[in-house]
Amino acid sequence: MDRSDDRIPCPMHGSTHLSTHRTARRRRAARAVVLPAALTASLLAVPLSPLAAQTEPVGDDPCRSAEASDSARGDAPPCPDDEPVATVSGEIIVSAGFPTLATEERLPGDRLEATGASDLVAALREMPGLSGVRRGPINLEPAVRGLQEDQVASLVDGTRTFAAGPGRMDSNLSHVGPHMLEGVQVVKGPYALTWGAGALSAIDARTRRGAFHGDGLELTPRAGVVWNDAGGASGDGVDAWAGVDGGTSRVRFAVDLGHRTGDDYEAGDGSLVPGDFQSSEARLRLGWQASDALVLDLGLALQDQDDIDYPGRLLNAIRFDTRSYVLGATWSGAEQVESVEAQLYANRKDHRMTNDGKPTAMDMPGRVPPFALDVDLPTESNTTGGRVRTTLRTDADAEWVVGVDGYRIEQNASRTIARRSDGRVLFTDIVWPDASIEDLGAFAQWTARRGAVRYGGAMRFDAVDASAGEVSPFFRQNVAGDLDQSETHVSAAVDAGVELGGGWSLRAGLGSAVRTATATERYSDRFPATRFQIAAEFLGNPALDPERSIELDAGLRYASIDGAWIVRLDGFVRQLEDHITIVADPSVPKRLPLSPPTVFRYINGDRAETVGAELVVDHRPSDRWSWRGDVSWLRGDDEELDEPLLGMQPLTVRLAARVAALRDRLWLDAGVRWTDDQDRVAVSRFEQPTEGATVLSAGAEWLVSDGLTLDLDVDNLTDESYADHLDAPNPFTGQRILAQGRTLRVGLRWQG
Repeated sequence: MDRSDDRIPCPMHGSTHLSTHRTARRRRAARAVVLPAALTASLLAVPLSPLAAQTEPVGDDPCRSAEASDSARGDAPPCPDDEPVATVSGEIIVSAGFPTLATEERLPGDRLEATGASDLVAALREMPGLSGVRRGPINLEPAVRGLQEDQVASLVDGTRTFAAGPGRMDSNLSHVGPHMLEGVQVVKGPYALTWGAGALSAIDARTRRGAFHGDGLELTPRAGVVWNDAGGASGDGVDAWAGVDGGTSRVRFAVDLGHRTGDDYEAGDGSLVPGDFQSSEARLRLGWQASDALVLDLGLALQDQDDIDYPGRLLNAIRFDTRSYVLGATWSGAEQVESVEAQLYANRKDHRMTNDGKPTAMDMPGRVPPFALDVDLPTESNTTGGRVRTTLRTDADAEWVVGVDGYRIEQNASRTIARRSDGRVLFTDIVWPDASIEDLGAFAQWTARRGAVRYGGAMRFDAVDASAGEVSPFFRQNVAGDLDQSETHVSAAVDAGVELGGGWSLRAGLGSAVRTATATERYSDRFPATRFQIAAEFLGNPALDPERSIELDAGLRYASIDGAWIVRLDGFVRQLEDHITIVADPSVPKRLPLSPPTVFRYINGDRAETVGAELVVDHRPSDRWSWRGDVSWLRGDDEELDEPLLGMQPLTVRLAARVAALRDRLWLDAGVRWTDDQDRVAVSRFEQPTEGATVLSAGAEWLVSDGLTLDLDVDNLTDESYADHLDAPNPFTGQRILAQGRTLRVGLRWQG
């Protein structure tokens, strides 16, 4: 495999308080209507006359993104229901602005494989502006410019997927293995309005699907294994996968199998961190060219995860069972109607948590209670949805995408606490009270070009219904507002870019997107929260207003004519209106004797503001070596309590270099990641400061023979003892989970 065109070297690696906000919320509601209206007016004011295009305009689909990218259209992730284009397997694309207009940040698929990441979000952490929250060894939570959890719309093959449990031991993206992917696209900011509701930012992961071939059956097999040694006491982690893509003129398919295991690992200070897990996965994609204009698509996925340690949670996970089903159809039209796409899907997740292996499972004289407890918490999280979208080309240089989408998520969970010695049940709690949230949305987007100028706009309308079944008498007595709530949301965005000449380009965007409150935020009955780094109890609020993001983005890019230099500077300013946050309420009694004394309520805060920037410098002096550096900076403020906003990643600088040897059959990599101290923390939310760290990595990639590659990486070369600021603390000790110490990774990859 020729790697001379790799662009990016990558280092391996209460109630009274609520009433005071009503008037302010009315004023914010008025502002929430004005901005989308203004964006709509500017959107409609732009004419769609014939334009002199330099490249073919593309639609809004994340896998069609092409123009203004660092690569040609053939390098974009394949669309799920269109004729595939050439792609680097597993490529990650990150953009700020409309996917079809913005310049893009790319991590090629072979470099992604070379990192040996056993979790998709662990790979995303290597991109500027992105980070992740670690609560256990896998299933990390993505963070995009300070947005977390359901502030980031997460999709797999265009379908909505949500966490399986209220403790968020998994993220919305957890149940797709990193080696099953054909492409991932991240949109930083409220510009993915056609992807789905609540997209303050968005991530779409696309699995492999095969390709149609006109000359008989063609097969592409592949396999790989990665062995990790992080100093564990009883074993090592293994990540193995195998699959095959194939197709004829009428049928295409992809079959993927994967198995991952992990073990306790040694941190840089010599301490042992719980890290056991097992994960097995199987995926099938099948496409049928029913006619020259019609393609039908079927997707099936099964994943089982067992016995996962969660040092950052009160409980451990006994299992995750995930089942996904997707049916799709694409009709390719003619003239103005370019295509019509339809999709139906169901994502089913069963999850069980217990306190096995936790301090609460042991007798402890002097504690209340002194005897060992047996905690059992089964959950269900089931999502059903669909969408229909039509792509219209009004002329050669302007395109409309219009459609409808919707989903229904049903979540149910109960907690039983018993005496471990004799099984006597002490009490049973309702955690998710048969909660459901329905969203029905309609959207429209256009994109166009006028010479060196490209521009576009989008608008989205959503109707949301939230409801709950049986709740506890305590919840009804201590929470105001109806359990059933209805909302209407309006989101809109505009984006434009211009080629300035001499390799320089400039873009800017303004957008506003809305997300509804989650079932946990609405109906939590003194259950621990996830975004807040404390094990206290939190009381939900069914009447929470939706959270609105208003964001202004701008970016400047330089690309030299010879391709040796790429420099990109992106910045943004974001306001979160009706920010969903928490406030202490001493009047509410706690539920469990071992919980901290203060119970918190979910509320709508006044406003939260975030500013940030990313700088990327990518230089390739020759085909034999390249280097890259990037800087990410965030600053957030919560006006509700006049303190820093919770969950801001500290200033981070990364440098990496890549050199070829042995006639381009051996590639050597070196990298360093430096993070600053983070002492701007939300004290009232008990967020802890974090010391900065410098982490060195080195690696080698050897092309043994055509199709066979050997990878050798050493992460944390100096055995640094450190913790990432966003990683969860141990709820029993209060200390943040330490990252792996020096880790040796050996991998072997083959593709036929």
